[in-house]
Amino acid sequence: MGFRTFIFVACIWWVWRHRNLMCLNNETWSLNRISFNIQSIMKNLKMCFVVNSNVILGESHIKWNKNNHSCTILNTDGSCMGSPIRAGYGGGFRHSVGYYLSGFSGYNQGSSDIVHAKLYDIYQGLLLAKNLGIEEHVCYSDS
Repeated sequence: MGFRTFIFVACIWWVWRHRNLMCLNNETWSLNRISFNIQSIMKNLKMCFVVNSNVILGESHIKWNKNNHSCTILNTDGSCMGSPIRAGYGGGFRHSVGYYLSGFSGYNQGSSDIVHAKLYDIYQGLLLAKNLGIEEHVCYSDS
């Protein structure tokens, strides 16, 4: 892909994205913000598709962290978006050594309360723990 293709793709994406924000959220951005977003996505697209032997890619090691707990770990998260109201939740269980055991996700229709969404995902995790017979676990949430 050529440089012009990257510019075209980036412009189309951010113009469409801004249009949706204006129509759905009544939100407008400055031209500087749109321009910054276009330049940022152009850099990312170049890094993904342009092969350059002079570029050294950095490694990023990501691992699951049990924080020295020897029991099952439950990770949960809930989210909520404005209008139309959309709220969802999800989570998953891992064994103390990191093996995936089970997970869940769902949708709370009509809820606009982020605290409710976050607490509901923890509740769903506790129900799943009960159904799986997991008596001892640690729950992590970003709240």
